[in-house]
Amino acid sequence: HSLSAQHSAMLTALHALQSETAQLEALEGALLSNSASLNSSLASADALIKRAPQMTPPSIDDLLVAPTVVANQLYEAVAEERALGDTIFVLGRAVEKGRVAPQTFVKVTRGLAREWWLKKVLVRKCARGLGLDDGSGWGRETGRA
Repeated sequence: HSLSAQHSAMLTALHALQSETAQLEALEGALLSNSASLNSSLASADALIKRAPQMTPPSIDDLLVAPTVVANQLYEAVAEERALGDTIFVLGRAVEKGRVAPQTFVKVTRGLAREWWLKKVLVRKCARGLGLDDGSGWGRETGRA
């Protein structure tokens, strides 16, 4: 009976080894394919690096132009929104240093803050239109965004 048990155990081990061998062969195939793809990509990158010094750099406008009208509107709105925020900050500093009267600061800042908020709403609206909304719901309280 002992030989029968050993035979059965050996057959089970053999099947396990054959299964593992098949899995390893499949893995080897995938690794060889991935390795070939990686080597090809590295060769392309090396060739591009060698050619790069002779290539004409692209125009900065080509790199910074938005791919769609809405994306361009988003770029501009974000730039304007940040500029307004910076302006309010600088005005605050000017008041602290006594270069701008507090009454003038309040009057100007109120208008800038209103415009800043509207830009933020526009940025949010454009972002939602491009599928970039983070789901936080900012700007929805107005009913217009």
